[in-house]
Amino acid sequence: MAEGGSSSDHAASERCFLEWIKLQEESQRELFEALNAVENRANSNLQNSEETERQLTMLVDKSIEQFQDYTDRRMQLAKNDVSAFFAPVWCSTRETSLLWIAGCRPSLFVRLAYSLTGYELETRVAEFLQGTKPMEELAGELSPRQMEQLDSLQMRTIKEEERLTSKLARMQEEMADQTVVGIAIRSMKEEGANEELEKALEKQDGKMLKLIQQADELRIRSLNELTEILRPLQAVLFLAFSKKLHLSVREWGQRSDRRHGRVGNR
Repeated sequence: MAEGGSSSDHAASERCFLEWIKLQEESQRELFEALNAVENRANSNLQNSEETERQLTMLVDKSIEQFQDYTDRRMQLAKNDVSAFFAPVWCSTRETSLLWIAGCRPSLFVRLAYSLTGYELETRVAEFLQGTKPMEELAGELSPRQMEQLDSLQMRTIKEEERLTSKLARMQEEMADQTVVGIAIRSMKEEGANEELEKALEKQDGKMLKLIQQADELRIRSLNELTEILRPLQAVLFLAFSKKLHLSVREWGQRSDRRHGRVGNR
């Protein structure tokens, strides 16, 4: 591809990510505003549980749709430069160090849900209504059924993660197999071998693109199932704090990059 086209691809990919970050910030505010509204209604004893659950469910659906839209846009951009998404220069080095196949590990969704939830909701409600318990404790209880479902989701997700991680390892090992090495050696002497090497690398790009697609499908599928297991208030709490964590990691990473002189990172 021409240099100008490569520059354009890079700019489009970076813009896609930065627009997603901005959307995360807006969505985070909206989710926390909804949680505060629930807390205020609870403290005022002015709750309409059906209407509240409907509004919270709409926010959950909106967040998942936004995530799906982002992964769809990114997949289209990755067709032009897939390797850039495995080590994106528009991320801080901290963010990049935590990536798993161009994104987060979906098993972290379940781990975060566990971190935000607990048992004995009934014993906390009175304290919460008196203003002595935070929102996360009102939403916190997991029923035995929910625990069972989350355990099952976590095991299935980790198993699928391991399968995709093994595929990535095989792809990386293929770069050192006899065919690729042989072509690379011949390219030092034969002009036509360079074209053959490019074709071999393009084949590798196709596998990488497919791997991102499978990883994104696992992320979306896991997120959908997780929010279906949780009650609407629990799901909104989970999404709000997951976005807060994501944005905090980005902020910490940017500060670290500036401290260490890596000013090129966004």
